[in-house]
Amino acid sequence: MTDRMLTFEDGQVQLGDRLIPGILVRQSVRGSVRFDEAEQDGLSGTVKIPMGWEDADIALTVDLLTDKTTCYEKLAILTTLFKGADSKGNPLVLSVANVHCLARGIRQVVFSGLDSEESDRDDVIQTTLRFVEHVPAVTRVEERAIAGGDSSTAPVTGNTEPELDPALLVDLEG
Repeated sequence: MTDRMLTFEDGQVQLGDRLIPGILVRQSVRGSVRFDEAEQDGLSGTVKIPMGWEDADIALTVDLLTDKTTCYEKLAILTTLFKGADSKGNPLVLSVANVHCLARGIRQVVFSGLDSEESDRDDVIQTTLRFVEHVPAVTRVEERAIAGGDSSTAPVTGNTEPELDPALLVDLEG
């Protein structure tokens, strides 16, 4: 893959220069808080202490239809894309070009999972492409430094408040 860009909109998903051979049905983005669980002296159970944010999870549901090629051939192509690696054999880090993800502050992802399922009613394989947000370690250290913490002892916080790209904002009244 020459271009490390993930694009999904208008029913299509593109990984680099390859169009995924299927129809984008749904996309979801999940964010959550990272907690540290600590035991308190003299009390049973643990106390959850919020420590920042987990990396976001993105799921794209894509239906692989049988037309000129079978859904199984399309699944084989998708599996090859999922197992794509950089020059060091690591999973690829992809830049994201999607308004929904950019509004959530997600700029880069790693293709982290591929699920597939089928029924005996039709020649369609429903796949779920799973991506996890990639926040480089340098960015995390910079975020801690900006927050005024000591980068050697401060907890890793992942994403802070997402920044909206002014190009994405639309004037609905004007």
